[in-house]
Amino acid sequence: MAILPPNQYMSRAVTAALADALCFLAAAYASWHLLAPPFAALAYSVAAVAGALGCFAALYYADAYGLKALSSGRDAFHSVIVVMGMAFLVAVVVRHFARLPSGAGEVMANTAALYFPFLLIGRVGFRIVSSLTPFTSRLLIVGASDLGIATARAVRDGRRLGMNLVGFLSDELVHERSFIEGVPVLGKVHQLEKIVENFDIDRIVVASKGREEHFPAEELLNQKLQGITVEAGISFYERISGRVYIRDLRPSYLIFSSGFRINRLAAVSKRAIDVVVSAVGLLMVSPLLLICGIAIWIDSPGSVFFAQERVGKGGKLFSIWKLRSMRSNAEAESGPVWTQTDDLRVTRVGKILRMTRMDEVPQLWNVLKGEMSLVGPRPERPEFVESLSVRYPYFALRESLKPGVTGWAQIQKGYVNEVEGFEEKLALDIYYMKYRSTAMDLLILWKTAKTMLLMSGV
Repeated sequence: MAILPPNQYMSRAVTAALADALCFLAAAYASWHLLAPPFAALAYSVAAVAGALGCFAALYYADAYGLKALSSGRDAFHSVIVVMGMAFLVAVVVRHFARLPSGAGEVMANTAALYFPFLLIGRVGFRIVSSLTPFTSRLLIVGASDLGIATARAVRDGRRLGMNLVGFLSDELVHERSFIEGVPVLGKVHQLEKIVENFDIDRIVVASKGREEHFPAEELLNQKLQGITVEAGISFYERISGRVYIRDLRPSYLIFSSGFRINRLAAVSKRAIDVVVSAVGLLMVSPLLLICGIAIWIDSPGSVFFAQERVGKGGKLFSIWKLRSMRSNAEAESGPVWTQTDDLRVTRVGKILRMTRMDEVPQLWNVLKGEMSLVGPRPERPEFVESLSVRYPYFALRESLKPGVTGWAQIQKGYVNEVEGFEEKLALDIYYMKYRSTAMDLLILWKTAKTMLLMSGV
């Protein structure tokens, strides 16, 4: 099983992070030689490494390593400006409340003054290098199917990150459109070899609607033998989007593709992490829970905690615990309904609880009891599961895992308040089921902490 799920852009994010760290170390090194501070070289080196790690954390929480920032100069510049503001505030606090060695303040100011120009120059260099031919793949999509169009959109979202979508090959006998999603249709599938040669293609993604007489199997094999990368559309889509394409999903894919399994050691490790983190977490946040409880009690009448029936592993029902974020008896008149954007039933304190995800913290008790896991598909209400299962035949697959306090779908998509919106969340949940691992769980928990700290929940 892979340590982390396949991701087309992970290497780019790691490269950007390493470049940012080198920029900080270069600034620290320059400060050392310019100011000659009265510090031991070893102590200064340790402080520089700690500073580089701190800058990485700040940049990460400013979304500097997200898809938009890596592919957009404007978003990258915005993230750097945010980090500059954070660094200034931290420097002010440290300068006034911490006892620093003589000369430390000057070194910090000088390092910061050098680091941010270095950082901007480094990001410009990263974008230039990323767009160079040796570091990009010229991509051709065979098949103007729904999968092919979805793949084109996903590639477009990660533009300038190693994929240059040259065009489509139509697998229809008659195809009148010359562009699809702004991407040119270069010809028909029987022209594959000519198109590959003329447009210098080095990667072919096959997203054909079928495997009938017009499918260019022999031509694709010939291209692969000549060194061209040929990849199934559904696998490529997973790698660049972080979700499974479920519209044409077949049982054979679930049965025969790699993944969808976890070894016993990983299962024991997952449960151990669940128990330790939930127990320690409940102890650590108990004072904060007390404050939240008082705020809920003052803000609106009713109980502090809220219990609701949810569907767990194997379809077993259990009661989930949350801090109450809506007024009491919110569904007394309407019955079970989806939570809406700007829902009038949500209290003033409830809005803050939802933004910080603090309303979810009591679910750690469900984790400790073994009804839930820290990471997994979001548990749904039994009133909604039936309609969702009818609309999405693979929805019941989620019940093979314990539901989670957080999960891959939650950090990627957030809350969904309508049946139609569950298609994308189901695609994300199945992706997690396929590639789940301890490392992936830790990554999800790390991103969840970011959501809570930045109050970017829904």
